[in-house]
Amino acid sequence: MSVVFLLFIIILLMLSFGGISNKFFGARFMSGYGTTKIFAAYFMILLGAGILSLVVSVEDTFEGDHLTDKEIEEHDRLNSDIYPTLESGKIDEAEGLIKKDSWEFSLKEQLLDVKNMNQNAQIFIEKVDSLEEKVQVAHYSTFSYLDNIDITDRFPSPEIKLADATLKIFPTDPVEIKLVKFSNAFPFTQFSEYGEQSSNGYGMMQGMEFLYIRVPADIEISGDGQVVN
Repeated sequence: MSVVFLLFIIILLMLSFGGISNKFFGARFMSGYGTTKIFAAYFMILLGAGILSLVVSVEDTFEGDHLTDKEIEEHDRLNSDIYPTLESGKIDEAEGLIKKDSWEFSLKEQLLDVKNMNQNAQIFIEKVDSLEEKVQVAHYSTFSYLDNIDITDRFPSPEIKLADATLKIFPTDPVEIKLVKFSNAFPFTQFSEYGEQSSNGYGMMQGMEFLYIRVPADIEISGDGQVVN
């Protein structure tokens, strides 16, 4: 539905309202004092604006989950406990981590060179006795939010490849996020006691990114990353 067509409908509604007002209240009401005319015109404008706000759709938007202040404070608290848990090699016990993606590669060599080209991701490497001729990689992150809106899923996992005993972590493309806030239209809020209130929330917080790599216990590690055992 085009905006021009909507405006045409609104004008018709305004004219209809004028005819109904004349019928019920008499011609004197609509043609009387200037204050009465202003009130009638103002009411017509509010009616048209209200209808327009209800029928105009917004496309190409992402509706994120809203986090309460308490949830954000809890995530911030868990972030402070992440590093000791990862450094101890107990990632399965870490709270507040989101597993985004995982990979598994075959490894025949006794050496693994890790090359990190993604500066946003920190790498931890665990040597596992039960793992043979395989490299397991998992991408984790903590929560990201913008004005209390969860945007964690907006940040993709990096591309990872293994070639000639070199594990390469490629950088991700920049993420552009445009924040748009919607509130009730003025015709619906002007008569409330304090109007429409908008909170600034907690601003922007991008979560921490981690790559957790598991390799066989007898593999020699070189390059980037911290060996946790």
